[in-house]
Amino acid sequence: MRKSTLKFGLIGVLLVFAFVPSILLGLVGTFMTINYSSTVGENELAAVSLSKSGAVDVLFTGYIDAATSLSKMSSVIHDAEKSNGEADAELAALTSGEDIIDALIVGKDGTVINSSKKSQTGNFEHFGEGGLLAVSGLLSWESYQTDAFYVSHEIKGTSDLGYAVIVVSIDGTGRIVNALSGNYLDGKAYLALADSTGNIINFNGTGNLLKEGQVDGSLKNAIVSSFAESGSGAANTAENTKVEKAGRYTIAFGNIPNVNNWHWVGITTSSALTDFASTTNIIIWAVVAVVCVVAALIAFVIIGKFVANMQNVLKEMSAINLDEGTITMRFDTKHDKSELGAIKSSFNDFVDEVHLNGERYRTIAALSDNMLFEWDFHKERMYVSDNVLAKFDLDIKSATLSNGRFLDSLMNQEQADKYKRDINTLLKNQGSYSAEYQLKAKSGAMVWVSCKATCISDRLGEPLRVIGVLTDIDNEKKLEVQLSERASYDFLSQLYNRSTFIKKLSQELDRRGFKKVGTMFIDVDDFKFINDRYGHAVGDEVIRFVADTIRKKVDDRGGFAGRFGGDEFMLCYTNQDDIANLEQIAMDLIDELYVGYTTDDGRLINVRASIGISYCPEHTEDVNELIAFADTAMYFVKKNGKTNYHVYVPEDSASDEYKDPEF
Repeated sequence: MRKSTLKFGLIGVLLVFAFVPSILLGLVGTFMTINYSSTVGENELAAVSLSKSGAVDVLFTGYIDAATSLSKMSSVIHDAEKSNGEADAELAALTSGEDIIDALIVGKDGTVINSSKKSQTGNFEHFGEGGLLAVSGLLSWESYQTDAFYVSHEIKGTSDLGYAVIVVSIDGTGRIVNALSGNYLDGKAYLALADSTGNIINFNGTGNLLKEGQVDGSLKNAIVSSFAESGSGAANTAENTKVEKAGRYTIAFGNIPNVNNWHWVGITTSSALTDFASTTNIIIWAVVAVVCVVAALIAFVIIGKFVANMQNVLKEMSAINLDEGTITMRFDTKHDKSELGAIKSSFNDFVDEVHLNGERYRTIAALSDNMLFEWDFHKERMYVSDNVLAKFDLDIKSATLSNGRFLDSLMNQEQADKYKRDINTLLKNQGSYSAEYQLKAKSGAMVWVSCKATCISDRLGEPLRVIGVLTDIDNEKKLEVQLSERASYDFLSQLYNRSTFIKKLSQELDRRGFKKVGTMFIDVDDFKFINDRYGHAVGDEVIRFVADTIRKKVDDRGGFAGRFGGDEFMLCYTNQDDIANLEQIAMDLIDELYVGYTTDDGRLINVRASIGISYCPEHTEDVNELIAFADTAMYFVKKNGKTNYHVYVPEDSASDEYKDPEF
């Protein structure tokens, strides 16, 4: 019975090793066929869509040329200057076609000066804070009761006069839909036009308009992200044509030259690209079935010859006492000098070495201050040294490398995401990595650790283990933070030092968007007189008093301040309400400083100060110029009576009269 069980068991194993590779081969063949079919289909989708997009390029070029030509006509320029209706004929001529539903002259402040349809009066319906775009995305118009986009070009006379604008309809019978018409890839693909918010013209190739809220989420996200990927407005070439999966869709998209808010998009379903692979896959699986049958026949022949030789080994192994565990399992080799005896002896030596290595590993871990962990891919088991469990609350039985129950369970979300990326990179590259993380200890404190890990692979490149070392570096990190903070502050005033203030101001300018930033440059008047009369100790008290007064004006208000050296200070305001009242804040500062303070020996020190103000972007967007302009404005006050404030104007820099010689 045992012989038959062994025989059929080995046959089963051999068949598994025969069937599994065959099935995997079939799966690989299936996926390769599908991938090949998909690749061919994607290439064809991109090529045909690019070819058909030429008509769209021509249309948009025509619209842009029309707006450009209109802006340069003398009658349009005169009309923009005088609002005398001189360009009526030119505007009417542009709207004689079926696409352009209105032509307008719009002032630089958004006022409609003239319109061929007279549908808009007052302000242009979609005039933005920054003026008009060269080509807009799709917009809803109350004036025309339809959806359309506009194309504009600046009108220049003796100065910037405004914009020449044409409003283009996307009606289903217009030239845009005609340019997009027609299916390809056996009728399963079509060309559409999409703007940067996800509106689609000619959805399903039927001329339909699908607003962004109606578009499939995956398709919309792919279209919107295409504007960041492809370099909007660049040349419409094969090199700039991209193909992406978008849920159940596959899209090819490309640029329209000189147009930032529209892309042409070739759309098909992903399943349409792999239809022809079905027949090929049937053939592949037929071959797999034949291979499996042949493998089964070979297995019966091989096992019949092999099983007899294995019986002796099985008899010896059955005599080993398994109840005492793997480490105590040994073969009796005293009277066996055959090849099988040598195998048994080698097995005994191997067991002894495994036991010795295990003991050595545990001893090193116990003696080291470092904390060790090891993940075994084959056994799916995590090992950690005792000092890890002593310091951190971990359930090792349920932990894997990155399932949220190992080190990542002790981190905040940002650190956990970084840790998972690091582990994925380690497994992908199968090398080593080193990183630092903050972990929550059993005490509840967050401690910094250094993590170094190495991935060990077999000869086929498959990962076997990840071995890592954790080192407590919390004290070093805290010291590093303390030193960094000390290096950022001025010792006497406890405000930012000059370099740190400039760095933070530069960061504020980079991320301000459309918001304003205001700065003040403060210089204490006659500070040398205070030092000379009262001594440097009182001078230091004055600096601390000024710093404390300044700090009250910026703390908890989104601002910050710094000492530039000596008696010079800089303030930065980002709160828009504060910026709107910056002159009042400057006056309040002057008044509060003048109230002064009483020294330790009872003397009242009234502090006078001169303040210069500059704004971004009103005066400049360059950090060094912004500081220099505030300093120039401050020096204007110095030259004109002191103890006041002044807002920088360009005339202050016309000469060197108000340039601070020490700046």
